Amino acid sequence: MSWLTQILKPIELVLSYIIEFFYRWIPSYGIGIILLTIVVRIILLPLTISQTKSMAKMQMLQPELKEIQKQYKDDQQKMQQEIMAFYKKNNVNPLSGCLPLLLQMPVFFALFQLLRDLGVKAIGAGTQTIYKFLWMDLRVPDPYYILVILMVATMIITSKMTQTSTPSTGGSQALMTYLLPVVFGFISIRLQSGILIYWVTTNIWSIGQQYFVNKIVIKEKEKVDKKKKPAQDILQDKKIETKIIKQKSKKRKR
Repeated sequence: MSWLTQILKPIELVLSYIIEFFYRWIPSYGIGIILLTIVVRIILLPLTISQTKSMAKMQMLQPELKEIQKQYKDDQQKMQQEIMAFYKKNNVNPLSGCLPLLLQMPVFFALFQLLRDLGVKAIGAGTQTIYKFLWMDLRVPDPYYILVILMVATMIITSKMTQTSTPSTGGSQALMTYLLPVVFGFISIRLQSGILIYWVTTNIWSIGQQYFVNKIVIKEKEKVDKKKKPAQDILQDKKIETKIIKQKSKKRKR
């Protein structure tokens, strides 16, 4: 894995400089990691905005997508073809939401390497107490698992918020909502506290982002409903008119 370490080394150095910069203003590496997370999210903001729009559009199209899945449930190949054609027709890329996450992975691994190196050499200061933040040492796992619990909880909240305006998919939805965060929770037990601070901060940012996505979806649905309402009113009026004509016709026959 030495080749991966070499690739991540420039990113690790940039992260150390950023954290050092924040440390000069606020002497806390824990807060430095939180601010670093915010900086990374701001840098990714253009992609995040694109992702937000794509997610909102995907949520708007869910009812039609479910109809396609229902129509071709016995032919998986045809279903996939129709779904891809549906995405292309509506100019939607279902993988766009993964891009910000993929771009964060090098930062995540570089931060992991940086915190591991802190056990050997200090950044900017010679004392060991500078790595203390609240109840934990940033270089080692959280002894009370509080950050692990927060990480799992924020992942579940984000997942449930994502599903707020989408149709239920039964067991698979429950699997993604609860099981996946729990699996990540077990993985994170042995991770350094500094990594979990980055992870939890990212999840909290995602919760705020998803809140605005849901707001956008609600507004878009209201617009669509308003456009549909006149057509529905016309149809209802025609039904009423037809009913009146039928009633008059029956009276004449009598």
